Amino acid sequence: MPDVALLALIVVAMLAGYLLGRRDLRKKNQFQSSGQPLSKEYFVGLNYLLNEQTDEAIETFIKALDLNNDTVDTYLALGSLFARRGEVEKSIRVHQDLLARPSLTSSQSLRVQLELAKDFMQAGLLDRAEAMLADMAKNNHEYRPEALQQLLKIYEQEREWSKAVAVGEELRKSGEDQYGVVLAHFYCEGAQICLDRNDRVSARKAIRQAFTRDKNCVRASLLLARMEFDDARYRDCIKALEKVAQQNSQYVPLTLELLEQAYNRLGNVRGFSAFLGRCLSDRPGGAVILAMTKVLACDRGDEQALRFLTDQLGKNPSLKGLNALMTLQLRNPTVGSLQSIRLLKEMTDKMLELKPVYQCNSCGFSGKEMHWMCPGCHSWGAIAPVQGIEGE
Repeated sequence: MPDVALLALIVVAMLAGYLLGRRDLRKKNQFQSSGQPLSKEYFVGLNYLLNEQTDEAIETFIKALDLNNDTVDTYLALGSLFARRGEVEKSIRVHQDLLARPSLTSSQSLRVQLELAKDFMQAGLLDRAEAMLADMAKNNHEYRPEALQQLLKIYEQEREWSKAVAVGEELRKSGEDQYGVVLAHFYCEGAQICLDRNDRVSARKAIRQAFTRDKNCVRASLLLARMEFDDARYRDCIKALEKVAQQNSQYVPLTLELLEQAYNRLGNVRGFSAFLGRCLSDRPGGAVILAMTKVLACDRGDEQALRFLTDQLGKNPSLKGLNALMTLQLRNPTVGSLQSIRLLKEMTDKMLELKPVYQCNSCGFSGKEMHWMCPGCHSWGAIAPVQGIEGE
């Protein structure tokens, strides 16, 4: 068995023996009659443990633990050990048995309920976990914040965004400032649902609520921009998209396609070029460089675009930039260079097909689709376009 689990069992065994010994000392008059059987069970359990018969050892320790204020923590430790080993049914049994004991204090009962709810979540019994956590969250006590946090996980998993908003707002009221960013994403999820059913009034309201919780919510700006564009409010669309550069410049690549379309609808190609110029002077990125290259090629010709791109790649190299450079050179080949450029382009095409486009800043999860909640670590707003030589 794993060394960590073995060490945990040894600690539990030693703690059980210590607590049982303390109890026996408090009951000197019963030492001869009751102390000996308990000691025997303890050593039987320890023998199982040393022979790596962990199931038999744990069962023996459970039998040896008469519940009192000293042994509640040990009982909970055994339940947690089962859960960590993936034996959720045993953990549920331990916690349910413990919860049924009338000698638990109110605080101990709440703690056991919280652990049992976690067991239900791990077992996929979300309805039972939700009912228990929701009941715990009705009253103020020391375990209420954690109960709300676990309840929030359930609503995220079940994609019940209105309920998630309600719980997130409760956590925020209790002083958990970090839930502002999370709440903004919940409101954006609600806004997207409203848009899917063409309820644009409710969608706008949800977007406004997202901004009240996180003024730098890029997702809300993108949703708003798409709404403005679809409503032919192109100036408002541009305003929302250009705001992203101030909110988080990492997400500028997500704005460029729609931004170019909005400027084109207004017949203001130079406006888009001016925006790209501001981005290049502030924090040049591969997507901005490629967009400017495209503008220059259309406006001033391939030769000007080639010079610009070559200069930029010397300072900000990227595979996409190299690929674009070869595309331009293939359109304007020099003698003897065509075959080698074609070969290099085929190689970079294949490399770009395999490379992830987005990556989580928290856990490193990467992929080709944009997720606002990371599938790896479940962090909200942590995934962004990949930067650097292999990214944007």
